[in-house]
Amino acid sequence: MRFRPRRENLDSLRGLAMVCGCVASLAAPPCVRAQNLPLRSTLPDAPAAENPSGLSTSGAANYGKRTLFAPGGRKPKKTQKHPLPPLVPYPTSAEARHKAGPGAKIDPAPVPSPTTAMPAPIPQKPKPRVEDDTFAPVGIDAGLLRIKAYEETDLGYNGNPNLTAQGAPQLRGSAFLRQEFGASGQSDWSNHSLAGDLRLGYDDYFTAHSADAPDGAGKFATRVDLSRETRITVDSNFDLTTQLPSSPNLYNGGAPIVLTSRPIIADYGGGIGVIQDFNRLELTFRGSYERTYWQNAHFSDGSTQVLSLDSYDDYGLTARAAYEWTPGIKPFIQAGLDQRIHDSLYDTDGYMRNSLGDAVSAGSTFELTRLLTGALSAGYADRQYQDPRLANLRGPIFDASLVWTATPLTKVTLRGSTTLDETTVAGASGAITRQGGIEIAHALLRNLTLIAAGSWQNSTYPGAVPRIDQTLIQAGLRAEYSLTRSIVLKGSFITQRMASTAPGTDYTANIFMVGLKLQQ
Repeated sequence: MRFRPRRENLDSLRGLAMVCGCVASLAAPPCVRAQNLPLRSTLPDAPAAENPSGLSTSGAANYGKRTLFAPGGRKPKKTQKHPLPPLVPYPTSAEARHKAGPGAKIDPAPVPSPTTAMPAPIPQKPKPRVEDDTFAPVGIDAGLLRIKAYEETDLGYNGNPNLTAQGAPQLRGSAFLRQEFGASGQSDWSNHSLAGDLRLGYDDYFTAHSADAPDGAGKFATRVDLSRETRITVDSNFDLTTQLPSSPNLYNGGAPIVLTSRPIIADYGGGIGVIQDFNRLELTFRGSYERTYWQNAHFSDGSTQVLSLDSYDDYGLTARAAYEWTPGIKPFIQAGLDQRIHDSLYDTDGYMRNSLGDAVSAGSTFELTRLLTGALSAGYADRQYQDPRLANLRGPIFDASLVWTATPLTKVTLRGSTTLDETTVAGASGAITRQGGIEIAHALLRNLTLIAAGSWQNSTYPGAVPRIDQTLIQAGLRAEYSLTRSIVLKGSFITQRMASTAPGTDYTANIFMVGLKLQQ
């Protein structure tokens, strides 16, 4: 039988609980009294008719106590001290378009309210820079230019330093020492550009000083960006070489000439141009000046051939139009006109060699996914001489400079060119020189590279009697071993073979070299 308390007993218990709660509240510390926590009674509340005062009897029973669980066993909901803003649908979502209504304009990138706190972007760690050649020279900074310099010393042996025919009495080999210095620079500017390189070398033979010869080459180019569509270019070039004993310019009466030293040929000059873009069309106009100096030739019998009379100035104008067909292919057409004026109106044989030349060519530049880069062109050139006895020097021209990265370890370089050169051969208008070469470089190790190279050169002299035609074939193999970024060990072997219709000028030469290269 279940016990049921009487009504008057319940009223007495509630009154007693209220008194006890008040006493406990007064006795508790102020921090506890100030909490004003919700209180709940474990006894059922009296009906409203039996509680005329309106006071909550359930709060009196648990006054001063913190209730952790509400009736029913559920935890109270936690409220955040700083509540997050309500979620907003993306402006271009279906829900946002439905709320905006038909025909409403929706901004795809709304600007956040200045009162809304935007989270700071997470800083991205820069990706490591991948180097194509881990043993390439680093260079030094000179202002806003990065300059790389090197010095190379080679010790070698040449089996035919004077390039004489087989069986000649003066044919003998000689060891030699080669010194070479060079430097290159590249700007690192957001606008404009400046780049250049220079190389100078000298071969010193121990027992054949008549074969001692300097050589060198250099170029300089700068670009000034007036605007995104207009640019000005300024360039210059330098080339230093010597005439070989097998050159027809030094040939006299069918007998080979013994030189006491090799005559120097120096070319230097430059040009200025303007480049204008019209969308994908690029137009270029360039004016140029070049100076070619020939040094007199001195022979073992004491005679001198005055070659300096054939030194000349060359003034030229070139126009070029290129169209960017795709980001990697840009076909072009180019036309040029130049005039050569010699220091002397007549050469040593009485010919007037001043001339006017023109050339036109068409081709394209390539940059296909960095695997094939360079340029390829073909055309026709014609040169008219002031002397009516000299026929026009004309013929097809071909130029190529391509680099093919076959694999990450193998690179193939192709080069070819055609030039119309001056000559001192009596009756000959000039020399048409065509040359081509291939070079294959393969990295066996990260610091060991093998390079195989071959070249072909053919020179013809129209109008010469007897006919002169020379062909030079060269092949070689070299290895480069990088001890560090600054120290490189080198070794090479080169073989040369000359075949000529002129008597006494055929030769064969084999050259061995080992050296040390210091670079920065």
